[in-house]
Amino acid sequence: MRSSFLAMRRALLLSVLLASVAGPAQAQDGLPVGESHGVQAERSHGSLVLVFSPQAAKLRKRINSPYAWIECTQVPDGLFIGVHSGNLDVPRRGRRVGTGFGVRGEDYCRIFLRAHRAGGRHIPRRTLFSLSLTQAGAVYLDEEEKTVALLRVSLAVEFVQEKAKRPGAVTYARLIRAFPPIQRVVVELASPGDSPPPGKVGYFSDGAEHTVLAVLSGLGRRLFIERSVGGVLTTNVAAHLGANPLSPSR
Repeated sequence: MRSSFLAMRRALLLSVLLASVAGPAQAQDGLPVGESHGVQAERSHGSLVLVFSPQAAKLRKRINSPYAWIECTQVPDGLFIGVHSGNLDVPRRGRRVGTGFGVRGEDYCRIFLRAHRAGGRHIPRRTLFSLSLTQAGAVYLDEEEKTVALLRVSLAVEFVQEKAKRPGAVTYARLIRAFPPIQRVVVELASPGDSPPPGKVGYFSDGAEHTVLAVLSGLGRRLFIERSVGGVLTTNVAAHLGANPLSPSR
């Protein structure tokens, strides 16, 4: 029974790992604003309007729900404050969906389905997509997405460590033996301070107590999670460590 559970967990980890490929670095003058997963954010008469492309047809159907919710947030100086949220009263059809939300200086919005009960079981909150409204919001969401990629690889490392039941940090070779396909996503770092190529997650391990996970943001900033002797954690993505690495969509 346990082996079956481990196999299912391994398959889930592998599926999310292969969805972890970070996009290439963008031009240094900024990231795209107001578009995600084929959805564009527009302003009309002071209100936010979501415009769904044909490629976003599935997302359009998913927000036809009484649990559809929008949450918009300011991110001044990288700090999370100022949430403005409410229910989405969505028309059944149409590519343009008015949110009824006025834009009041928010940097990004999340559209999600609230947690609810259906058929006698609990359905957790599920984020459908997030949209930047400003460059600050675009940077925040991009770095969040890249952190999720780091956390997904970290989960795989923990899985290998748990299964091995032996001391010492998981090496890159052991990680690849356990999950061969993730060589498409994860590359080995020769030293703790190295950076991976754009679009890849880098992993360093000394086989003892020192490990580093690193990725480049859309603007080329090195993002990392480092664990050293004594379990000391060092990172520059602390604001995003609470993100759910198994979330199917961000």
